[in-house]
Amino acid sequence: MKKIAILGYGKMGKEVERAIVALSQRVSVIMDNEQDWEDKWDDFAGSDLAIEFSTPSTAFQNCQRCLQQHIPVVCGTTGWWDRLPELSAATGVPSLIYGSNFSIGANLFFKINEWVGALMSREDGYSVSIRETHHTEKKDKPSGTALTLARSIIEHAPRQTGWVSDTESEGKLSIYSDRVAGVAGVHEICYQSPEDTITLKHEAHHRGGFAIGAVRAALWLAENPGIYEFKDIFQRLA
Repeated sequence: MKKIAILGYGKMGKEVERAIVALSQRVSVIMDNEQDWEDKWDDFAGSDLAIEFSTPSTAFQNCQRCLQQHIPVVCGTTGWWDRLPELSAATGVPSLIYGSNFSIGANLFFKINEWVGALMSREDGYSVSIRETHHTEKKDKPSGTALTLARSIIEHAPRQTGWVSDTESEGKLSIYSDRVAGVAGVHEICYQSPEDTITLKHEAHHRGGFAIGAVRAALWLAENPGIYEFKDIFQRLA
């Protein structure tokens, strides 16, 4: 049984707590603000693993604290990945899994997107766009999942030179974002021509799938130290 610290105790943190119990592991400590870090440091330092779902402004420091204490960490917070090289430099060789989406189904969707993107790159008659819908509390926009999908499409379609948010621009992939109360997450990729439309869609029914995937990733990381993006290793999980 692993002792797992929960960093961030919003809706996802509470789902992670339920998933830890469901997978017969133990919650060692819950950290949700700076006072918690002062009051519960010893409990944190005694943890075997950590799972981080907080905010883009706090995720870097949370992960840094884990790695400085040699605690492998799974981070599902997006909007801070530009600082990953800085994190590695500050902590030596990190033991970290990061990702925009820890749902197994969503990561299968990423693979489908790569395959379809490669096929559609040969078809000049189709334009492509992404629409993502999330709950009103989601802070980053576009979502990390939408950006992962967009990067894969751009990689396979040289005529797309980048992406734009909630607008259209020649040669750019448009990502449209909606915020609707109670929506766990919907992502749609639309290929459209004058003759027809092809739509790929993934819809999360609740956050439980993200949490189970994050806990499974943490348990895997305990036996496989290193730095990984979840979409590259999810099929290795037991």
